[in-house]
Amino acid sequence: MTSEGNISILNRSCIHKFFSVRKIIISIFLNVFILLSCNKKSDTAENLTVPEPDSLKSGKVTEQSLLQRKIIEGAEKNLSEQTEYDMTMGYYVLTFKNGKDMGKKVYPEGDLDPAVGVCTDVIIRSLRYGGICDLQKELHEDIISARQNYPFSRWGNKKPDTNIDHRRVMNLEVWFSRYWDSPGNGEFIPGDIVVWDMDQDGASDHIGIVSDNFTGQRYKVIHNHPDPGHIAEEDKLFHWEISGHYRIRN
Repeated sequence: MTSEGNISILNRSCIHKFFSVRKIIISIFLNVFILLSCNKKSDTAENLTVPEPDSLKSGKVTEQSLLQRKIIEGAEKNLSEQTEYDMTMGYYVLTFKNGKDMGKKVYPEGDLDPAVGVCTDVIIRSLRYGGICDLQKELHEDIISARQNYPFSRWGNKKPDTNIDHRRVMNLEVWFSRYWDSPGNGEFIPGDIVVWDMDQDGASDHIGIVSDNFTGQRYKVIHNHPDPGHIAEEDKLFHWEISGHYRIRN
């Protein structure tokens, strides 16, 4: 056999070995790829995390307890009533119960005409609607047992009054500080109660509820204020100086 024939046979042998090695490498690569694919979670419906409807509404996922959710539900019901702000901020004998005028003073669960109210009435009605508590009853009982904790001298009250005591911001602030938590981390979540000192004179004078409507920077609040003159959901969490922040205990 000529030298050219030997070279040809050698070349064919090298080519055959090359393709054999390449097949082995490709086989190993495919096996490794299949193994990794099997261990990776698939993007099926059962593996995807889908935000709850409330998260979609707010734009921010925040853990809420069942009680906080009930507070929001109560506040949203109150918001839907479009209660006007009572510019007189007057004293009322509470003759209404569940939206009906009973023709006489009502206690517990007493209310004024639900068509009107002030900031404190948002809190009272929202907690009632949410099935949390009746602040008229809660405050009256606490004032009876611990009157020294409440600023009665500020209004010259000589005795407890179930028509007005629970409708004062500073009285509500005392009750919330005694029976709810006061978060110290500055994080506000839906269902929290916020108290403001609008005049920055050391006397709290406005109150509202943190809603689940997220602006992209912070949650809005549900409150009733002379501006706009009715209950509203607005971006005013940091509009005034915050003097109190409370969260229901679970």
